[in-house]
Amino acid sequence: MQREFSFPASFEESIDRALATYKMSLKDSKALAKCVLALSDYFITKPDSPTPWNESWAQVAYLCYYLPLNSTRLNGIFAEADKRSFFQGLERVIDFGAGLATASITLNERHKFSYQLIERASEPQQIIEKHFPQFPPQEWQRTFSSARMKDGNKTLALFSYSLTELSDLPDWAYQCEALMLVEPSTQQDGRKLLQLRQKLLEKGYHVWAPCTHEGPCPLLTQSKTDWCHDRVHFKAPQWFLNLEAELPMKNRTLTMSYLLMRKTRPTAIAAARVVGDRLKEKGKDRQMICRGFDREFLAWMHKNKMEQEIPRGVLIELPDNLQKVSNELRVSQEITIL
Repeated sequence: MQREFSFPASFEESIDRALATYKMSLKDSKALAKCVLALSDYFITKPDSPTPWNESWAQVAYLCYYLPLNSTRLNGIFAEADKRSFFQGLERVIDFGAGLATASITLNERHKFSYQLIERASEPQQIIEKHFPQFPPQEWQRTFSSARMKDGNKTLALFSYSLTELSDLPDWAYQCEALMLVEPSTQQDGRKLLQLRQKLLEKGYHVWAPCTHEGPCPLLTQSKTDWCHDRVHFKAPQWFLNLEAELPMKNRTLTMSYLLMRKTRPTAIAAARVVGDRLKEKGKDRQMICRGFDREFLAWMHKNKMEQEIPRGVLIELPDNLQKVSNELRVSQEITIL
């Protein structure tokens, strides 16, 4: 019962059509892998440099590798957002640092919003408009400012892997009703997101996911190293598996840190979020959960001969009779997954 996602099926034809302009196809695993490795090496050696969109190998790498992976991550978040009715009442999306518009074209498969894409490079726009007809022509801009904001109370500001280089959200974002922030699942980016969460709460925003509470985050206040991140399983098509076979990187699961916040208060939910993987320890198994300002773990004592697989990231209902010992909630009956 793992949480398994993929990217929209319509993307495959679009990616293959785009690759044809480079005299490649999804069947050219070795040639595609060379482009992916070149871009990976570029990011490793020049982590603070912008994506080299002017290079054909970078365009190919994004199309065949990074777009499918990031779209799959986002589909996991969008599914969670839909469960909470996060998008209700919204009409417009401002996608900052859109790149290849992965977030917007993936969200458009679920919700037909008006999209405004902020991206300095011109190559991504050309690729999307030429090869992704399922995404109607939208407004692209190199920059955006508060003076150009329209209907902020119906607007979602979407930041997907675009906050790394910023110390704070741009001013115009605070005029938006909703915020979706997605970052790499690294310690540095994850903890930065937790700090931003606290600032947004102080500015009147409310957390819709992944948190089920608005108290101080225990991973931030009770630890100097922990950070919150989610994980989904990747249902990869065969052509992607063939490409991956040529690479040292394997992606059976995908991780990300994220926040969904709105100025509107969400419907209260009496649940806890599973925010860790199940870990085997001497005499017990433990799995971290979040429901308030305490850092807590579900604990299955081996002597009780109980086992339960709970996917990371799901919401659960906790029984009233859980025995609490220190930071552990001792499990004596099956936990209900919501």
